[in-house]
Amino acid sequence: MTVKESSAEIEQQATLWAARFDATSLSAADRKELDAWLAGDSRRMGAWAMARAALARVELAQTDRQAPYAVTSEGGRSRRQLLWGLGAAVAASAIAAVGLHIADQGLHYQTAKGEMLRVALPDGSVVNLNTASRIEVRFTAHTRTVILTRGEALFDVAKNKAIPFVVEAGDTRVRAVGTAFTVRRQENRAVGVIVREGVVEVSQKRAVTPPVRLVENMRAAVDSAASMPIETYRISPDAIAQELYWREGKIAFRDTTLAQAAAEFARYNEEKIVIADPAIAQETITGLFVANDPHGFAKAAAESLGLATRTEGDRIILRPI
Repeated sequence: MTVKESSAEIEQQATLWAARFDATSLSAADRKELDAWLAGDSRRMGAWAMARAALARVELAQTDRQAPYAVTSEGGRSRRQLLWGLGAAVAASAIAAVGLHIADQGLHYQTAKGEMLRVALPDGSVVNLNTASRIEVRFTAHTRTVILTRGEALFDVAKNKAIPFVVEAGDTRVRAVGTAFTVRRQENRAVGVIVREGVVEVSQKRAVTPPVRLVENMRAAVDSAASMPIETYRISPDAIAQELYWREGKIAFRDTTLAQAAAEFARYNEEKIVIADPAIAQETITGLFVANDPHGFAKAAAESLGLATRTEGDRIILRPI
C-alpha cells in the first residue's frame, strides 16, 4: 500500500530542491528527476513555488534589493511557471497610491479593489493598505488613533511610550506602543489581528472582560458579539510571511480549498472565479499567485487538478473535464 505524503513532507522536500536549484546548475539528469518529482503529486508544484519564494525573500533581505523575483525555465512555459503565476512579477499598475482625503476629523486614506497603498503617518509610523480598504487617521497631541472602516492594513508603529497607538475596527480595539501588526475587517466576519513583532492588547469596546495580550507570532479572531471570547492562536513566521504577500501584489495558498481561493481572489478582482461543481470546491491548492491575475490562477489550478476552465463575461468557471 502506498502511503500518501503529508504536506509537511512535501514542503520539506520542496525546500531541499529549491536550495539545490539555487546553489548550483542542475544537470540534465537532475532536471529530469526534479520534473518527475513535481509531476508525482499536484501539491508538489505549489510547494516548490513557495520554497522558491521563501529563498527569494532571504536573498532580497541579504542584498537589500526590492526588485521582484521571478522563476524562469528553459524551453518556454512549464507547469511550474503556471503555478508560480507566470513569474509572479507584479505589474506596476497593480499597486497604486490612491485615496487621500482630508476632512475635519483628520486624514482619510483608501484603496479601490486591486489597489494597495503605503502611507507614512505624521508620527513616523507606516501603514500598508490592502485591496478595498479605508482608514481614518485621528492624531492629536495626546492620542494616536487609526480607524479601520473596511479592509486590511499592516501597521509598522513608531515607538512612543507616552502615546500608545490605537487601531479601532468596529468594536475591536488594538493598542500598541511600538510594534508591527495587521488588522483585517470584513463584513460578517470576525476581525483578525496578527502580530509580526512586539506586543499588542486586543479588546472589545462593549465587553467587560480584560484585554487579551498578543505577542510576536500570534493571531486573534474577535467576534462582533461582545459575549464571545477573543480567540488567540500561535502562528509561524512562515505563515505570517504568507499572509503578507499581498504587499507585493501576490496571494499565497497552502492546502487552501478552491472555494476559499476563489473568495480570496474576489477581494482583488471584479472578475469572479466560479466553482461549477461542489464536488471540486474542496480540492486544495498550494502556490504563489499574482493577485490581479485570476485567469492565471484558474489555468494553474485546472492543470494541477485535472480540471477545465471557461470564461463567460466576468466569470471564470472551473469545472470537471
